[in-house]
Amino acid sequence: MGRLIDIKWPELDMGVVAELADELNPEMCEEFWRDLPFKVMQAHPVVSGESLYAWTPTISTAPVQQTIKLSDCKLGDLRYSQKTGNKFSINYGKSTETLAQPILGKVLPEYHHLLPVVGKAIWNNLFFAKEHIFVEVSPRDASQAYTGKGRFDDLTGVAAEFYAEAKRIQTIEPEDLRRIRLGQIGETGNYGQYFTAWDFANGMVRDHIMYTAFNWVKYVDMLSHKDLVAVIDTEDEPYSEYLGFSGLVTLRDFSLKLRAAIRETEDKDELRTLLRTFVMYGNRLCAWSYHYFPHHIGVFFGREVRGQELPGRFNLTSQG
Repeated sequence: MGRLIDIKWPELDMGVVAELADELNPEMCEEFWRDLPFKVMQAHPVVSGESLYAWTPTISTAPVQQTIKLSDCKLGDLRYSQKTGNKFSINYGKSTETLAQPILGKVLPEYHHLLPVVGKAIWNNLFFAKEHIFVEVSPRDASQAYTGKGRFDDLTGVAAEFYAEAKRIQTIEPEDLRRIRLGQIGETGNYGQYFTAWDFANGMVRDHIMYTAFNWVKYVDMLSHKDLVAVIDTEDEPYSEYLGFSGLVTLRDFSLKLRAAIRETEDKDELRTLLRTFVMYGNRLCAWSYHYFPHHIGVFFGREVRGQELPGRFNLTSQG
């Protein structure tokens, strides 16, 4: 039997108990376990069906033994996605995407009836209400909690700065993102509108952190130091410069500090720590940007799928 965890949504006054897949993915479950407890914003996918997900404080690169396609997941299945943001997910119904993700565990059957209630509440919140609804994950038995030395206990320099900011904004919206969504960023957005600038920033921070910067952590063991520096320089600058222009000035400053810091050391542990803490900070930006993005605009582009639809007042003509 795997270790048990509590998953609670205090704002909804609800919670479930889940069992980790310790036998299927022991290394990944151990990384997840060592970062418990944590409290982060609860999110919901907007394209792949009936599940919940949340960006965790874990930056996992553990080997994975067992995966499952999202479309094959059942009620209560837990997944952990290293490659798409270090998110943990809970199915409360049918997922439609065919991407495979590592198995993290299962919600115990006696709690399954609660999951659709939580799922619909989070969907409504993400799409419309935009309240702060957090998920808290902790060991079921507090006496089993990990008490050893953590990866981020003795940070110094730039890595300590990245980590401190990541922890600070775990439950507090970053000011840079708040100013972007309120249209307070100078000349971004042509002719006085700022939705396009907001849209670009939301998509680019996701691509920069989740699909580009996360890979740098793995490149530490795959590339020479010279090649690692070259790759990060080449891949980071187009993102960080544009995002800085869009209002994410802290991210741009952190990117410059990261690129300078990786030049100063060839120690692989130091490089991993620098990159993990940078991605940890970036993931928090992704979570907040995703939460406040105006997904409700989707009501104007509705269609019926499996009996699900949202009311809308806009229909594209056949000529577009």
